[in-house]
Amino acid sequence: MNSRNSLSHLPSLACTLAAFALAAAVPSRTALAQVTTVDEGSFTITRGADAIGREEFAIRSTPGAGGAVIVAQATVSYSERRLAPALSTSPAGAPLKYQIEIMVGDETRERLSGQVGRGRFSARSQTPDGEAAREYVVADGALILEDDVFHQYFFLARGERTGAIPVVMPRRNRQLTMTLSDAGSESVAIGGRALAARRLVLQEPGGPDREIWVDAQGRVLKVRIAAQNIVALRDEPPR
Repeated sequence: MNSRNSLSHLPSLACTLAAFALAAAVPSRTALAQVTTVDEGSFTITRGADAIGREEFAIRSTPGAGGAVIVAQATVSYSERRLAPALSTSPAGAPLKYQIEIMVGDETRERLSGQVGRGRFSARSQTPDGEAAREYVVADGALILEDDVFHQYFFLARGERTGAIPVVMPRRNRQLTMTLSDAGSESVAIGGRALAARRLVLQEPGGPDREIWVDAQGRVLKVRIAAQNIVALRDEPPR
């Protein structure tokens, strides 16, 4: 259910984003040494033969009050817009907190922040038209994926899951049931090297299929959305 009532009684969005950054992305000094990098790198995004964007990302395991928290952050740059998502999950990939900022030139077009708790996704968004609150039920085992962002497919490969998977698309304000299948082993050429990979196929009802190539550690090597002629390919092999 959506709610777009006045939010004058709610904390400012800036405070919400600051709290998220302090709680999820920046551990205490005593815990800093325990932060480990799960994956880090960049993708070149092409449509046909043309480069249309670039994504730089980092996925890290950080200490949390209830155990380890995975924090995935990125900057995704296209010719006229820039996306900056930050997702906090459990080690299994269950979403805890999410935020994203969309910039067009020097102007912020949208800021969204939300958290998952008690089976619900509660979010606040801010656009030039004002602020709005959103809340809806999230199924067990749901993942968060964002259109035009590619490193988040890392969470699909965790747990060796296949079959029906609930997927939250925050900017669409929707939860979809997608189908994930394992299409077997294939190699991916990156930086002149052929890397062993597993190809996954994610089918969206009424939307384009996504092919995702991951290595043995579940790190994303390549994503292809054939219906849109889009490919995101890592610039260098994972380290």
